[in-house]
Amino acid sequence: MIGQAKKLLGLSVLFMFVFFLHSGSLHSSSRKLKIIAHNASVHLDPDRRSAVVAKLAIGTLVSLGSARKFRTNWNYVYFTSKKTGRTKSGYILDSSVEKLFKVTKNSVIQRENGNANRQNELKTNFRNTYWGMNKAQVVRMEGRPDQQDNSGGLAVIRYAKKISDMDCMIGYVFADNQLAKAKYSFLAKYEDKNQYIRSYKKIKDVLVEKYGNADAEKVLWQNKTYKDDRSNWGLALSLGHLEINSLWKDADTEIQIRLHGEKGRVSLVVLYSGLGYIELASRLKAQSHLSIW
Repeated sequence: MIGQAKKLLGLSVLFMFVFFLHSGSLHSSSRKLKIIAHNASVHLDPDRRSAVVAKLAIGTLVSLGSARKFRTNWNYVYFTSKKTGRTKSGYILDSSVEKLFKVTKNSVIQRENGNANRQNELKTNFRNTYWGMNKAQVVRMEGRPDQQDNSGGLAVIRYAKKISDMDCMIGYVFADNQLAKAKYSFLAKYEDKNQYIRSYKKIKDVLVEKYGNADAEKVLWQNKTYKDDRSNWGLALSLGHLEINSLWKDADTEIQIRLHGEKGRVSLVVLYSGLGYIELASRLKAQSHLSIW
């Protein structure tokens, strides 16, 4: 009798263990990845050369921290360290993991003005970032900023880069530590001020290739002295007589390329605004000394 009872108890425990193990697997697989490589490296940045946060054994489960890929084939993941019990995060290559959830195709949004369909890259709004990311996440991807400022709930970090072979400063604006705006400021100075118009067209062509035709385009004259003389449009820009801009807009983001000037200087910028964060950024700007355009 005692032996039979022990046998029944053992079967019950085994059944309960299998049941909970199976239930836990079903529950956790909604956003989980399984390690399929020996000693798979989790890196601090999406780069093989960056520091290794941890090495994980085959079969280890990690949680997917972002629905999008970084630098084409890196996944942002987090997991609990067996050594410390603390949650860690980092980037791991596609080839090292297997998805334990169903992959669905990105939705396609029809542009309201009848232009070609545009692929909706899930939560990817500016370079490799999406609206709402915190400052630490952006710094992890871009590296240490060249400049940074904080004031009244707003923070701005900036990076000197080259875009389309043009020197520029890339700025990220955070409202309450949530990415709300971003900006390309092109730095070239030209003696021939008509070159600014050619640079504008060059950048605009890149945006059209990526986002389709602009939703709105404007050529605004504050002073029409040079309106009929295209050879002096660059001069008109530098005097503040002329402004040229184009705008794109979808469900999440407004993008504007703007060419304008005053007092002999010309500015060429591309502005990105997260539509869901405009009100927050505007409210915080009122109590901040930072210029976020």
